[in-house]
Amino acid sequence: MDLERINHLEEVENAFLFIPDMSGFTQLITHSNILHSRTIVRNLLETIIDSNILNLKVAEIQGDSILFYKFGIPPTISELEEQTKKTFLAFQKTLKKIELTDPKVDLHHLTLKFIVHYGPVATMEVKGISKLLGSDIILAHRILKNNLHEHEYILMTSNYLKTQDDQLNSQSFTGSEMKEGKVRYNHFGIVRYKYVSLASLREPIRALSEK
Repeated sequence: MDLERINHLEEVENAFLFIPDMSGFTQLITHSNILHSRTIVRNLLETIIDSNILNLKVAEIQGDSILFYKFGIPPTISELEEQTKKTFLAFQKTLKKIELTDPKVDLHHLTLKFIVHYGPVATMEVKGISKLLGSDIILAHRILKNNLHEHEYILMTSNYLKTQDDQLNSQSFTGSEMKEGKVRYNHFGIVRYKYVSLASLREPIRALSEK
């Protein structure tokens, strides 16, 4: 590796990390025709990307999730709430549209959860492809596997919440209770977080589809 690449790799900046992740993805892929499921997944991933109102950049797409990021000062928790609700509702509406146009498809098991983290990240280029690098990138992906039994929620790590005003934190996600939790990961230790269930956001969509 030449000196220019080493210097580029050593440039580190704090980044806001936002990962919408599909729950029920494995069931969809293993119980449907691969070409059919490909069309469904593409529509859902495009819906998530199109709902990006915070001008976040896409770092990678991993089939059932998208890693968005933004360097510098993170969005406020109220902005995060708006973004989360926008993406969640757009995703649910797309599911309903697909089911209406293809009655044989049952997508009721598909939904979204969100992981939010903040920490130092480096960038590197491999054959012209830009990639994010750092232990916080690994941790954000690791947190997708956690000790919550729900499938529709937003989980915000303490690293992100420390960037926000405590009073604003308590006033955010109105109508939903913000709960605390913690989980231990190898090499990272205990990660503390707060989370909000998003299940109640589904109700208006369900009511609309039943009319």
